[in-house]
Amino acid sequence: MPHRLSAVWRAKLQGISLLLLAALLALPATAQMGGFGRKGMGGERPAGMQDNSSVSSDGVERLEHEITATGLSVAFPTEFECAPIASPFASPDRFDGSTRRGDRNSGLHGGMDLSLKEGTPLLAISSGEVIARGEGGRLEGIYLWLRHAPADTGLPFWVFIKYQHLAALPVPNVGDRVQVGQVIGLSGNTGTTGGAFGAAGYPHLHLSAFYGPRSEYIKKGMFNSMVQGQGAALDDPLILYLQGVSDLKQVRNVSNEHRQISIAVVGEDGAVYPTGSKSVWPVRCKRK
Repeated sequence: MPHRLSAVWRAKLQGISLLLLAALLALPATAQMGGFGRKGMGGERPAGMQDNSSVSSDGVERLEHEITATGLSVAFPTEFECAPIASPFASPDRFDGSTRRGDRNSGLHGGMDLSLKEGTPLLAISSGEVIARGEGGRLEGIYLWLRHAPADTGLPFWVFIKYQHLAALPVPNVGDRVQVGQVIGLSGNTGTTGGAFGAAGYPHLHLSAFYGPRSEYIKKGMFNSMVQGQGAALDDPLILYLQGVSDLKQVRNVSNEHRQISIAVVGEDGAVYPTGSKSVWPVRCKRK
């Protein structure tokens, strides 16, 4: 009899365990991985913020956005030579001219790429706060997120910037404050090996920018690596350098003669040119 009772209780306990496991698996990935909130640590998802991420057949986590080109371009100080944009925002082509897959953002680039040697120091585009860092999946690699308040950039938005494919985990920790032009990590090729980039991968910096009206955000995705600011929209990182803009829609109405933006830079001496600029190019530039 004791053996039969033990067997019955074991069966009941196994049934309870299976029910608990099924309930856990039914939760959103973000709830399983630590939740939401301003610091990404607890709290509830703000109303209206949906997790529209998915994993495609090639195992790459994807998040769909509406993307339209801005037509913005850069003009560096004449006395400096800087790393150019290899693939701009909303481009259908990669750095080598090959066509992007059409199953993400309608085949359009969701950021801008700079082709860089591995180990190139990466700079904080503006002063801000580190809100996330870690290692994601394919086409993401090691990443760092910065949040910039309007006072940091001079823009009327909260800006969320993501640096991808870093060589190693960045030194700044979540919650640290960084200053414009400060070295925050080193470029690499993490997350790029295989697929379209081949076995060697593609050493570069992928930079994404989200602009929104509020400071709050959530972390989501299977690696908890996707930050979504409340009400924030993905758009061209070059908007960060465009002063006098009060609305993202206004960017598309900028006249052609004002679409080329003068970019402030950091020289090899670590100084910002022009002095006092709130936003700089994400890598140092060489004086000619």
